[in-house]
Amino acid sequence: MHDNDPEAGGLHILVVDDNHDTAATLSALLELAGHRTRTAHNGLDAIRAAIRMRFDAVLLDLGMPVMDGFEAAAVLGQLQPAPTLIACSAWDDVETRRRTADLGFSAHLRKPVPFDTLKAALMRAVSGRTPRDRS
Repeated sequence: MHDNDPEAGGLHILVVDDNHDTAATLSALLELAGHRTRTAHNGLDAIRAAIRMRFDAVLLDLGMPVMDGFEAAAVLGQLQPAPTLIACSAWDDVETRRRTADLGFSAHLRKPVPFDTLKAALMRAVSGRTPRDRS
């Protein structure tokens, strides 16, 4: 049973962070909460993963090598259907928040993100969206 309510479980989430430990830890916590996850460590790998598989949400670090989170978001936002984008970054200045809003991010969370804050952002971001066919 998969559903688009984070509290009921079943979200398919891509965690993108160039810090491998951060990505693995966040992914493990989300899986313990009942979600299915994949990880990527730069924006280009995130796009490749999202082309191969549909995700309900993508948690994106912004400052990464190869392709940053801003560039990745511009491409991810063009996918049909587009995943919900949530920025998880230490970058929290006014200009960065403007850029994430302009790119269609549903939330901008400052690292370190308390897990309850992340769960609430996921619930707000995906509530009302229809469940997706999973690849």
